[in-house]
Amino acid sequence: LLAHYPAWTGWSLTQLKDMCSLINPQMRTSKHRLPFEAVCMYWIKLKTNLSFRQIGTLFKLQTKEENIRKRVENIFHTVSRYLYDAIVPSNLGFHHLSRADALTHHTAYTETFFGPSLALIWDGTYIYCNKSEDHKFQKETYSGQKCHHLVKFMSIVLPDGYVFDLIGPFNGKENDAKISKAILEMNDDLSMICEAGDTQIVDRGFRDVAGAFEELGFDVQMPSFLEKGAKQLETEQANETRMTTKSRWVVESFHSQFKKWRFFSERISQDFLVNIDVLVRTLAASLNKYRPRRFHGKSPDDYALATKMLLMHNKTSQLQQVISQGDLSLRKNWKNIVHFDTHFDFPYLTLDFLREYTCGVYQIKQSSTYAKAHLYDHDGEFEYQLSSSDDTILRCRIHSKHSSTS
Repeated sequence: LLAHYPAWTGWSLTQLKDMCSLINPQMRTSKHRLPFEAVCMYWIKLKTNLSFRQIGTLFKLQTKEENIRKRVENIFHTVSRYLYDAIVPSNLGFHHLSRADALTHHTAYTETFFGPSLALIWDGTYIYCNKSEDHKFQKETYSGQKCHHLVKFMSIVLPDGYVFDLIGPFNGKENDAKISKAILEMNDDLSMICEAGDTQIVDRGFRDVAGAFEELGFDVQMPSFLEKGAKQLETEQANETRMTTKSRWVVESFHSQFKKWRFFSERISQDFLVNIDVLVRTLAASLNKYRPRRFHGKSPDDYALATKMLLMHNKTSQLQQVISQGDLSLRKNWKNIVHFDTHFDFPYLTLDFLREYTCGVYQIKQSSTYAKAHLYDHDGEFEYQLSSSDDTILRCRIHSKHSSTS
């Protein structure tokens, strides 16, 4: 059963043996378990979130039935301390990388869009916890946004997905902006690696702390907001937002990978909150140490695409110009096409062309779900329309997932 190490622990046999070698000098051998078994128990708990009793039964611990849970729990906390001391200091935190090392984690996109200065990507993540009997703590951990009790951590990630630091826990009621501001106020370590002119990439939830970043001399890159009454972003705003999202998706990828250890994606007991920072930082440091970068992004194709996006930054869509000038109505003068003529001249669009045209794969991945939803609501058919004023413009009406209208 335990031969399938990645499925049960998240790590290969070689990686588990390496972890074991790191803590062997501190961890004594017991008649109840070997150090390697102890490491496996620790990661099985985090990966599967089985109870301590279930894990003890899985390993057939030679002890009294009523002592199984307590013994596995003791093993878990012992291994957590040793792994933290062995892995975290050299693989996570403001002190484990020099500025020169951090700069090597640039991708073609951050380097082209924001320059050669250091770029850090900020985003918060959360871990659900049970409701506390302590009324004050209960209020502190309740998130009105998520309608759950939780604790938060702030991830600071480099452009290729390498986790620079993971700071927390913070109360569930705090938003990302307040957490970031608290980090900036109490953490002088940021100044040890960052310099004026460096780029901080954030999402819209950081709008209240953008000024604090700028006061420290940092350049803040954040998706744009719609102006009051506007239905869509201006061309320049939309393109700047696209460059930001093209760079910051790696932090979301890290959170997704992190939550594959079910202990952190399910609701945890209050008992674990005392050492939750140790568990969280140990996993993040282990991912840095043992897993490849989430995104290399330094191929010639990446540089070519990044350069193309930068050159198109201020370019206005010809179709948008036609619509803005009133030469094309979005509501009137469209003819439904019921049957296509066999000689209908429409270009064949390859996936490679679409990837280049959309500057990535996100829209392509979204297309199948849009099509599925549309076909379900429209009896398996698409409605094609041709402009009566310009027969080179063809459109297909598809329901937007962000709107109640088509």
